[in-house]
Amino acid sequence: MSEELELYKQAYEREREARIAAESVVERRSRELFKKNQELEKSIAELQGHQDAIIQFEKLASLGTLISGVAHEINNPLAFVTANVESLTTHAEQYSRAFAQLVAQLQQADPDSELLARIYQQDLHYINAELPSMMQDTQEGVGRVVEIVQSLKSFGRMDRASRVPADLNEGIRSTLKLLQHELKGSTSVDLKLSELPMVKCNPGEINQVFLNIMMNAVHALKDTAKAVLTVGSKVTQQSVVITIADNGCGMDESVLSRLFEPFYTTKPVGEGTGLGLSIANKIIEEHAGSLSVESRVGSGTCFTISIPYIA
Repeated sequence: MSEELELYKQAYEREREARIAAESVVERRSRELFKKNQELEKSIAELQGHQDAIIQFEKLASLGTLISGVAHEINNPLAFVTANVESLTTHAEQYSRAFAQLVAQLQQADPDSELLARIYQQDLHYINAELPSMMQDTQEGVGRVVEIVQSLKSFGRMDRASRVPADLNEGIRSTLKLLQHELKGSTSVDLKLSELPMVKCNPGEINQVFLNIMMNAVHALKDTAKAVLTVGSKVTQQSVVITIADNGCGMDESVLSRLFEPFYTTKPVGEGTGLGLSIANKIIEEHAGSLSVESRVGSGTCFTISIPYIA
């Protein structure tokens, strides 16, 4: 009986050890499967993020093409308006002088004449005095529209296959012109641009980078009393370096570490896609350059763009 019991115990022990070993294998493989599943979910999320970023970029490219086309269509009639306003301004100055001389002669020849009375009754002397300044204001307004259209044409070149020699200072100025309405109020712009060599790039894409970073700065400056946006450019041995800095709220390490992640944003829901800086970083990488950022809470932020130039 004792021998049978011993055999039973041995069989039971073997079965228990086998069960423990099997459970250990199952547990290990379950952990591995769970880890693989987590990695797969992360990869899917990253893939979705890249896909959405590509879609967003293609939308920007389409928008750039549309902007360029619209700007071209506006530019044609605008050329006639500009030429006519310039001619009218010259004619208005000539007419104003002639009218003033005519009134002066009438006053000397016949101060009580009916024609002179009608001139004063209809405020023609006032209209004559205001006409040159009105035409000058119109000419300046048309000039501003021309600048905006030229900026839109420059900004709209988003053909990804097209890379041409470009002056990045021109792109900076064009982007700032487009942002004038955002920079109104207490925000001042400090431009520190050096003469730059030409950079072979896609001007529309680089302007998109400038816009995304500057819009980020505008958001950071929203509650700053004496807000300053500082934009600088310089050249090193191998690269053109652009800096875009603000004295706004700044960012802590937790924000900085995720700044270029797709869909990461500190803005309220509905106020940002979280793709702007991610797209900017991708564009600079595709141009064999680098995009870095330094920031301190309460002191501001500085983005540095470095792109190789044409030797």
